[in-house]
Amino acid sequence: MEKETKNTRTKIIQVATRLFMDNGYQSTSTRQIAQLAEVTQPNLYHHFKNKEEVYVGVIEALLSDVNKELVEIVGNQALDTISKLTEFAECLKTKHPFDFDLMMHDFKTKLTEDTQLKLFVLWNKSYKAPLLQLFEESDFSIRRGLSTEMITTHFLNTLSPYIKTEQRNHALPIAQVVDFFIYGVSSKSN
Repeated sequence: MEKETKNTRTKIIQVATRLFMDNGYQSTSTRQIAQLAEVTQPNLYHHFKNKEEVYVGVIEALLSDVNKELVEIVGNQALDTISKLTEFAECLKTKHPFDFDLMMHDFKTKLTEDTQLKLFVLWNKSYKAPLLQLFEESDFSIRRGLSTEMITTHFLNTLSPYIKTEQRNHALPIAQVVDFFIYGVSSKSN
């Protein structure tokens, strides 16, 4: 019975992930989730109190899965910092199925403050902490006056347009995004 419960919960999360990814939080209903997961709405509510709790389950599963790969990339001693940054960014681009901007908009406007805080803490632990560690252990010098916290936040903001469900044809390759981030666009040396 416990395995069946876990399988039902997993199926609901999988279906909800696709619906939230395609339609966003606001345009997805628990009725749609239940129907596509082939469960009754009462069964869905047995596993999740409400739509917000389903969304939290989706985000928790996503962040957990992606975090495992990010931690592995950061810990790979065979790679230099720039290679790690490139792999980190590629991982987010390919493994993070949500439009990052839409996800952040949903966090800020559709969810309760308690849920926002819970997801913010989880996001910091899953995405930001490994990147912060990468910059703290960097094999290149960081310009004076810049904190690793500042660099981490800016790098994630720089990646945001590249973390989309549909990739644009005119988007820069991730390696070039990382190169611009690290070296800038000026040919003038410091």
